[in-house]
Amino acid sequence: MDNSNKVSQQELEEVNGGNTSEMKELREFIRKHDPDFKIWNDIDVSNWLSQKSGISFRSISSGDYWLNEYELSDGRDISHAELMKMLRERFPD
Repeated sequence: MDNSNKVSQQELEEVNGGNTSEMKELREFIRKHDPDFKIWNDIDVSNWLSQKSGISFRSISSGDYWLNEYELSDGRDISHAELMKMLRERFPD
């Protein structure tokens, strides 16, 4: 079977605005667990992650047309789903 016409999950999420839904999920999480933290834009979300999440990052990248990318301080890349799992472990409901 020819797989050249298949779209990967990541490509599909990017077309569907993966970043938009990911940032919305992060904003909601932050507002729930740190309601006094002011979020004006995506940079504020990145700042909260790096300063208040308890997770040590090497880099956090976000943009309008691609998925968020997270690199931990140990050099390991993690997905948005993995990040959310880590956050939920650190900030249980």
